[in-house]
Order: sequence, then structure tokens, then C-alpha cells
Amino acid sequence: MEKRQELLLKLIVESYIKTAEPVGSNFLVLKSGLDISAPTIRNEMRELEELGFLTHPHTSAGRIPTELGYQYYVENLMEADKIKAKTKSKFENLVKEEPDNVKKIKGFAKLISEETGEAVIVSFDVNNIYYTGISGLFAQPEFRDSATDKSISNIFDNCEDNMGEMSKAIGQEIGILIGQKNPFGNSCGLVATKFGKQGLLVIIGPTRMNYGESVDLVKFIKELL
Repeated sequence: MEKRQELLLKLIVESYIKTAEPVGSNFLVLKSGLDISAPTIRNEMRELEELGFLTHPHTSAGRIPTELGYQYYVENLMEADKIKAKTKSKFENLVKEEPDNVKKIKGFAKLISEETGEAVIVSFDVNNIYYTGISGLFAQPEFRDSATDKSISNIFDNCEDNMGEMSKAIGQEIGILIGQKNPFGNSCGLVATKFGKQGLLVIIGPTRMNYGESVDLVKFIKELL
């Protein structure tokens, strides 16, 4: 992919993550800093769509990322999302104040959910699974229709089976699984990591979740642990 197309894809992904609204050429003219016209940008967007990185809803001239677009973004374009000092303090204070490891991890999960608006599932072992932030997940625009709502509900109904499959899919570092690659379903994205001997922490959001934010929070927690 050419550098100009990479910049446009990055801007489209990051704008869509924030707004859940299709991104048009006029926005990109303002934000890209490139000395090119809206028609030129539309041509680039059309090519990115033909390559499979973008698509567009029938009711809009703007574009949104596809699974392939998100995958390219997280592998090649995503930058570190600096954690705010106030957020770091919340996690550090929990480490100081909570000696019990299980309660500490549950506390981490709650804080992650509060910061990201996503759901968090923690598996301590096969028979000990905890989750939080479901209401925040269902509040996302993508999950407001009944069919998608039902498919997301199945994630939590089948937690034990899915966590076993998830553990196999995630290496020892931090894994990002999007859409079809996600054992929880193709309408979601997730960031996951292992901890301890059998532990697994999973942040689940819509496909347009802020992967950079979740990755950096997980990295910080791993440092604290």
C-alpha cells in the first residue's frame, strides 16, 4: 500500500473508531495535511475499497473500514495510545490497596471497562470466570438491533467454551483478534492476554473498538503484575 493510502486508511479507521460515522473526502482533505483535492482523495478511497480495506454503507458516500482494513491498521499503522496519569494512578492504587490477587484482577477488569466502555472477561481457570461491562458493550451503536444483541448475548452464555478456544488462539504476549478470527463472533474485536498459570483476560468490543487503547492498558497491567 502506498504511503498516501496508508495515511488515509489510518485517518478513516481512527475517525470511525471515535464516531461510528462513515468518513467522507471533505473530512480527509482537512485532516490529512495533504495538498490534494477531494476528488483525488475519493479516487484513493475507491481504490482502497477495491483492494478490500474499505466499504461504504448504501445510505452514505463516506467509507468505513472492513475487517481487512482494521487488520492492516493494527499490524502496520496503529500507534501507542498514551495512558493518562489519572488512569495510571487508579491501577497503581489498586495494586497497593488490594493484596488478594483474584480481587485485584477483578478490579483491573472493572477499571478497564470503565476506561474503554468495552466488556471484559477474566478466566482464572476453567471453572472460575468473571465478566463486567456488559451494559457498556450493549450501548455501542453496532449492538442496538435485536439480532446482533442476541449474538453478543451468546458470548456470555457460552463463556466457558469460548475461553478454552481463546486460550489456544492467544500466545504468551498480547493478541488482537478481529471479526472472522475472533472465536466470540465476527461482529466483535478483542484484545487478550494470558496471566499466571491459567489466567486469561479479554477485552471485547465492536469491530471498531479502540485497539491501541486496550493494548496499552493491558501492557500496563502486565507490568504491574
